[in-house]
Amino acid sequence: MENKLTTLRSEIEDNLSRSGHSLASFAKISGLNRGSLSAILHGNPPKPVSLGQLDTLTEALGYPEGWFYPLYVDECFSEEKVSRRRAEPFLIRCAITGRKQCVEETINRMMEYQKPLDIIYSVAEKLFACGKIQESKPFYKIIVEHEQDSYSERMAISQYRIFKALGTVADMEDMLRAVIAYEPFRGRLPEHLQLEGLLKLANVCFSLHRWSDMERYADELRGLASGIYREQLRNKAGRRSEGLPLLRPLVLYYAQGHLMKATSLAKQGKYGEAITFTDMYADLSWFEMLDEEGLRLVDAFKSFAVGNRYTLELMKGNSAVLPEYMAYLADYPAEVLAGLVSILEAANRFGFSVDHVLERFSREMAGFDRFKDYINIDRIYRLGYQLAVYYLERGQAQLGVTYILQCLKTAVQLNSARDMIECVALFEANRVQATGEQLQKYSELIQGLVPKKDSAEQGRPLSGVTKRSF
Repeated sequence: MENKLTTLRSEIEDNLSRSGHSLASFAKISGLNRGSLSAILHGNPPKPVSLGQLDTLTEALGYPEGWFYPLYVDECFSEEKVSRRRAEPFLIRCAITGRKQCVEETINRMMEYQKPLDIIYSVAEKLFACGKIQESKPFYKIIVEHEQDSYSERMAISQYRIFKALGTVADMEDMLRAVIAYEPFRGRLPEHLQLEGLLKLANVCFSLHRWSDMERYADELRGLASGIYREQLRNKAGRRSEGLPLLRPLVLYYAQGHLMKATSLAKQGKYGEAITFTDMYADLSWFEMLDEEGLRLVDAFKSFAVGNRYTLELMKGNSAVLPEYMAYLADYPAEVLAGLVSILEAANRFGFSVDHVLERFSREMAGFDRFKDYINIDRIYRLGYQLAVYYLERGQAQLGVTYILQCLKTAVQLNSARDMIECVALFEANRVQATGEQLQKYSELIQGLVPKKDSAEQGRPLSGVTKRSF
C-alpha cells in the first residue's frame, strides 16, 4: 500500500465500496460468514479480525498476502492488554515472510504492556521448533536483553538457541563472541540441551583453534554423557521408563566427547594421551540400549578411530602408515579433506614427500569448493597453507605463492586476523619469487582489508557438523 490509511476497517470498507460489493455479495465470493463480516465492520465494539479471516479478505479483494498487515498491528492490542491469540500468530507469520517493520512495531507496542516476554518467548520457541532458526534469533535476543532473572531457564534457553543458530558459515569474531555470550549459561539448561550446547561449544572451539577450551568442553560432555548413561542403566534395572528427551542417541555424545578430547590433545602435541582417548571410542559395542541409529553410530566411530590412529602415527613421524592411510581415505571419501590436512602437516614437519598422495586424491581436491560450513572452510584454509609451505620448500615457488593467495582470500572470508597475518608473513618471506600478476593479486587482497570511509563496516575489527577426524 502506498499510504497507510487510518484503520483496517476503513480500508476494507473503501475497497468494498469501490468494487461495488455489498456484505452479502462479498460474503459469497470470500466464503466468510455475512454475520461475522458485519460484526467486524459495524459491531459496537467491532469484532476483532483473526489472521485467517484477514488473509481470506485480502485474497478475495485481489491483493497479495500481507497487504493489510501494517494495519493489522492495532488488532493485536486493546487498552488493557495484548491479545495473545492474535499477536502470536501475527508475529510468527511476519517473521517467516520477512516483514520486519510489522514485527518491530508490534514488539515496541507490546513492551508497554505487562509480561510481554511470555508471548515473545513463545513466538521464538515456535519458530525454532518449525525450523525457522534464523527467524527466531531476534525474538530470543529480546528475551536476553530484557529478562530480569539471569538465572531463569528461559534466559538460559534463549542464550542456547542464539548460540545454536550460529550460521554454518560464520566469521571468527562472530563465533568467538557467540562462545563468550553462551558459555556462562551452559550448565543452567535441561540436561538434553546441555549435551547439544557442549557439543556445539567444542566444535566452535575447534574452528577457533582454542584447544584448551575445546578440551574442557569435551571433558564436560564426557562427564555429562557418562552420568546420564549411568542413570539410564539404573532406570532400566529398576524397570522405570522415564528418560531424557534426547535430541540424538546418547552414544553420539559419549563418543564425541572422547573424540574431541583426543583431537584437542593431538592439537597440543600430546599424541600418546590422544591415542588413549581414541581407543575409548574405537569399540563401543558394550554400550547398552542402542537402537538402529545407535548401532550405526558405533560402527561410524569405529571407522573414525581407525583413521585418527593413522593421523596420530603420522604426527609422530611414522610415515610408514601412509599407504594404509591412503587406502582408508579411498574407502571413506568424506574424510579426505581432513586426512590431507594431517598428511601435509606431517610431511612439512618431517620432510617426506607426498606428491603421490596429492596425485591420487587430485580429483577429490578439485571438489573441495562444495564445502560451505565453517569447520570445512577452516580445513580448506589449513590444507592450502600446508600446500603453500610444501611447494615453497620444494622449489616450486610460483605454485606455493598461488596457494598463499588462495589462503589469504579464505582468511578474509573467515575474518580471521590470525590467518591473515600468517598468510601475509609467508607471502612477504617469499615476495621476491612472486610474479607480477601474483603481486597485483596480493595488492588487491590487501587493499580489500582497508575499510572505506563510507562503509557501514568501518571500524570493524579483524580476527580469525560434527567433528569426525583430526
